[in-house]
Formats: sequence, structure tokens, C-alpha cells
Amino acid sequence: MPAYSFYVFDKHCTCVYFANFAPKGPRAGPSTLPNVYRPSLTPSPSSTTALPAAPDGVDESGGGGTVGAGKDESRSGLAFDEEAKLVYGIIFSLRNMVKKLAGREDDSFHSFSTSAYKLHYLYTATAYHFVLVTSPMPESLRYLLRQIYTGPFADHVVRNPMVQMDSASSGKGIDNDAFRVAVEKSLAAV
Repeated sequence: MPAYSFYVFDKHCTCVYFANFAPKGPRAGPSTLPNVYRPSLTPSPSSTTALPAAPDGVDESGGGGTVGAGKDESRSGLAFDEEAKLVYGIIFSLRNMVKKLAGREDDSFHSFSTSAYKLHYLYTATAYHFVLVTSPMPESLRYLLRQIYTGPFADHVVRNPMVQMDSASSGKGIDNDAFRVAVEKSLAAV
């Protein structure tokens, strides 16, 4: 069961960390925070499975139309900024819907799945949102997100005085190679 991507959003709804494990990731957009998305990094050898592609003739842009006879190879998909906004929008909407339907304020949204992927979610007490997108599978990986939060995130980001935690004031994402390596090691076992 491969992991496709991993996001960390802060309290300002900004993607401050992104790791792509699919062979072809999103392209960097104009408002991407520095050091959040590194498109030049090659995926790890253990992540040879790509995201499921749309069938030939199906428009992936969300417009609902179809493309001529086959796939258009010149399209490069969504920009990273747009993809991150969509992921956060899904989480925000589903989390609010679950709270309203449950009738209580506890965090009861943990994951959701489609036929193509499963999104695992962890909301922390420090208002960080950890999101892991994997292949569809029956078990939850919320425990793994909690391990990343209490392990590498606390060790390499929170306890590191060189890392600026507030993306609104610093204008940067999490730029820590030790954290990046630790996340890749944690998710390599998935």
C-alpha cells in the first residue's frame, strides 16, 4: 500500500510542509511558500506506484467534459498551491460536517476513502493538520500521523530554534532536512 503524499497545514490554513511520493507530483505555483515543495527531489525507490490516472478520454481538470481521442500529454495538472487548497478545503468541509452531524465538539473525523485513494487526518492541539494520502486500504494510519507529530515534528521542528513556526510572519514553510528525512523513513514502511 503506497503513500502518495503528505501535507502539514498550520493554523493559518497554509501548507507549510509537503512530501510527494508519487513519481509525478504537482508543479510549483506562484504563491508556494519557500521550501515547502521541492519539485526537483526524486521520489524514493520504494514509491514506484503512481496515483491512479483517469481513463483515456476523461478530462481530469474537473470541467466534466472529455478530451478528444486520448490523454493530452502537454497538460501538467494542478499547480501545487491549487492542490493544497483543495485538500485543505476537503478537510475543512468534512470536519465541519462531521461535527454538526455528531452534535459534539470533539474531533471525530479521522479519514475518508474513495476508490482511488484514502485520506488520513490528524488535528493536533497546536492547530496543525497532518494529512496523509495513500492507496485505499481498510486500516487507518492515524497512529502513524500521531507518531510523526510526537516524534520527528516535535524533535526537528518544534524544539529547533532555527525553525520559524509561524508561516504568516516568516513567509516560509518548514525547511528542515532532518524532518524531511525522518518523515520519509516513517512513511517508507507504509
